[in-house]
Order: sequence, then structure tokens, then C-alpha cells
Amino acid sequence: MSQYAPNDVLSQLVGDRLRAIEIAAGEPLRLAFSHPGRSTDRVFSTRVWPSIERSAGTWRDGDMGYTDLLRQLIGAEVTGTVERSRHGLRIDLTRGSLILSPRRADPSREIALLSGFEDGRWMAWWPGDYAFEDLV
Repeated sequence: MSQYAPNDVLSQLVGDRLRAIEIAAGEPLRLAFSHPGRSTDRVFSTRVWPSIERSAGTWRDGDMGYTDLLRQLIGAEVTGTVERSRHGLRIDLTRGSLILSPRRADPSREIALLSGFEDGRWMAWWPGDYAFEDLV
């Protein structure tokens, strides 16, 4: 078994494009990332609505224009990712950034899950894990 390295799995999204956003009642938000030559999408699902950061400011779920900005990210390429203790997760795209940094979370539910790797690998983030150690 390999040792955990922050951002190791999340960084595998770099170069992918946000292909789709799926919103369903009672279900996690699902972001599908695709890449030319790959047969399956990588899926990032989260029960925490991400903040959207752009040069003009930061929007959170419930802010006017939030869903329009979220939709505008479809087709954007992932240019970088960050996983930092007490700061959460960040996915930088060519049209803005998605930031998962909840103030509180249910300890019995995962915050996010990234799956869809060809080798079966996946990553789940829970309250108390490295990026969310302040949510214990």
C-alpha cells in the first residue's frame, strides 16, 4: 500500500475538460471530466457546493448568478489543483476556480469523491482528513 500524498490523485484532473455538471435532488453535485483518447469520464462528486472564484470575485451557492457561472465552466480545461490542510480542495480551470472549503460537515458523510480512473483508483475526502482536518 502506498503512502498518502496530498494532491496526488486530484492533480490527475489537470488537462481534463469539465464535460458535464449533474444536479439531482437529494444527490451529490457531480462534475464529469473528460480527456481526448480516454473512454470514461473521471467523476468528482461532492455534497458541498463549491465556491466559484473568478477575477471579478467569489460566488457561493445562493449568490445571484452562481448557477450561471457554474454552467459557464463547462468545457473549461483543468489547469491546476490544490489540496491544502485547513483550506480544502481547489480545482483551477481556464474560466475560474472551484473551491471546496466547508465551514462544517457531517462526520458520517464524505465531503467529496473522485472516481473513474482506468486502473480503478479513487479518492474520498472525509471530515478530519488532511484537507479537512479542521472539521473533526
